[in-house]
Amino acid sequence: MGWCMLSQGRILAIFIGAIIPLHSWAQTNLTFCYDPYPPYTLGSEESLQGGLKVDLLQAVTEHIDGITANVILMPWKRCQSQAKAGEVDGILPLFRNEEREEYLVFTDVTHQEGSAFFYNSTKFPDGINWNGDFDELSHLRLGMLNGSFIDADMETVFSEAREITRVRDVKTLMQLLLKSRVDLVATERSVGIYTAQQNGWQDKIATIELSISERDSQFGLSIASGAKHYLNAFNQAIKELSDAGEIDRIFSRIPK
Repeated sequence: MGWCMLSQGRILAIFIGAIIPLHSWAQTNLTFCYDPYPPYTLGSEESLQGGLKVDLLQAVTEHIDGITANVILMPWKRCQSQAKAGEVDGILPLFRNEEREEYLVFTDVTHQEGSAFFYNSTKFPDGINWNGDFDELSHLRLGMLNGSFIDADMETVFSEAREITRVRDVKTLMQLLLKSRVDLVATERSVGIYTAQQNGWQDKIATIELSISERDSQFGLSIASGAKHYLNAFNQAIKELSDAGEIDRIFSRIPK
């Protein structure tokens, strides 16, 4: 009888385990980081005020039982180093590369982001024609964000001509552009447009129509913190949101 009851108990446990969704967990709060990068993240290191990627994280965690999440804004390099050390559980959707794969596991694709060159239209009133060959533009001074990754070939070509100017935020990059301290800024297109609009620079700062790159963006879950174990749950939630059109709705607010 004892053996029979134990076997039934085991069978019951296996059955219950089979019907509980894989994305059901004991109550857990995950901490994600990013840098101030409007419109994807709004606010400052002292005060987060939302943003499209913050909204996406909230939507994802609402589809995972027992999981909540908060976001901390910090300089981009620090965000990456804390994810590597396991001091945060993940990074809001970012580009995937070999270096980041050493300390993050990546979810399925959430959306695409395109990077572009911006220039001072007062300095270049006839615009800048570009056919995609970085050598054509390498005589110009380039500005980028600290720790950003856009295109390896682009960085090689420009850095061989002169040192790339790097700063911590897009607003500062655009100010350098207006002061003719740099000739081009390479950043995510929507972020550049949003920054120009919010600061009243849309008549002075223009963008080259041809994109530098169009790449997939994905959540990065920290290997060191153990958050990689939530990968399947995140992917299931992303699929549900995508199928329902919710991800498209969130990113439909991107400035054009």
